[in-house]
Amino acid sequence: MDFKERILTAINHEEPDRVPVMGLILDRATSDRVLGKKPADIGSMLSNPELRDEIKDYMNSSWNDMYYGSWADVLEAAIKLGFDANWTVYAFMQAVEDPESKLGLVLHDVFGRVWELGVDEDGNMMSSYVRGLCTTEEEWDAWVERKRPLYDKLIENVADYHKRLADNYGDRILPIGFAGSGVFENTWQPMGFVNFSKFVYQKPDFVEKVIDFQTDVYLKCLDAVMRSGVEVVLGGDDLSQKTGPFMHPELIERLFGDSYRRVSELVHKRNRKLIWHSCGNIYALLDKFVEWGFDGILTMEPTAGMDLGKVREQVGHKLVLVGNLDVSYLLVRGTQEEVEAAVKKAIRDAAKGGGYILSAAHSHRLVDPTRLKWMIEAAHKYGKYTS
Repeated sequence: MDFKERILTAINHEEPDRVPVMGLILDRATSDRVLGKKPADIGSMLSNPELRDEIKDYMNSSWNDMYYGSWADVLEAAIKLGFDANWTVYAFMQAVEDPESKLGLVLHDVFGRVWELGVDEDGNMMSSYVRGLCTTEEEWDAWVERKRPLYDKLIENVADYHKRLADNYGDRILPIGFAGSGVFENTWQPMGFVNFSKFVYQKPDFVEKVIDFQTDVYLKCLDAVMRSGVEVVLGGDDLSQKTGPFMHPELIERLFGDSYRRVSELVHKRNRKLIWHSCGNIYALLDKFVEWGFDGILTMEPTAGMDLGKVREQVGHKLVLVGNLDVSYLLVRGTQEEVEAAVKKAIRDAAKGGGYILSAAHSHRLVDPTRLKWMIEAAHKYGKYTS
């Protein structure tokens, strides 16, 4: 089997020639190390006000080319390591001067989030969500009205980005298109979780208005991803933290259940499969994922208490399982013997009958490419089906 057949066979809950392995490479730091590229010293450049202005102008005029180039390197790195698939994520942001920021620049995304820019020890640029820009209903209404043309541009960019990656790399790896943050995150993050929690009870009509808007945008993003020709798509919302869901599952159902059903219906109408990404402890949501129509889940975070065998026992083959290899220790500084043992355990716990794709539980800049390679080699060695 080739990489595509292997992934699709597992997703159909059948046994391929061996357990497929999916990459979650995300960070430039990882792809640079795999490809032997020297990172640009962005920190020093941003410390120079004149260069900072040039960088801001370049980012805002050439965002799509810059972003595509970074993800082209990600796929090249995933191919070099030997993954069968890797996710591909699109984000649309604009650089904005901010004197309170350490580097003088922040990123604003189209949904109304502020992303703080930072630099790692190698000079790679990083970004982290820090706050929202739409903390009141009036601010949200004004933001949407002012940014309305950018939402149309977002959909156009999503389609072009995923098609370019699929066309240029689809003969060597399966790019799994990711529509980015989902309806839950796109609803609460622009206003902040405290405000969102209050508005659920104090201004339910406003919350419903935001959810309806974000659902429509998300469906358009998913449709744009699927126009690239990818056969498996990723959706996602971090619905849980380490100890359990952010909100009671029935409240999540009341607010977002219909949105998630619409997402699944759209994907299935296009004859695609939908894998849903959620960090945290998601045991209490597994039955909801089945009910909402998701085909699979990623990542089953072990540091949040997610045990792959228990998840398989709870959901059976109602969901494809992707992930679960630890990125706090195992794939950062674990020994080769520890990586092999974790791979064998994951295969033993979840692979029988198909429906399992081995992967890391997530990605960050300290995940070590050598240990990713060990993970892949162990899957090739121990992941062959005998039935």
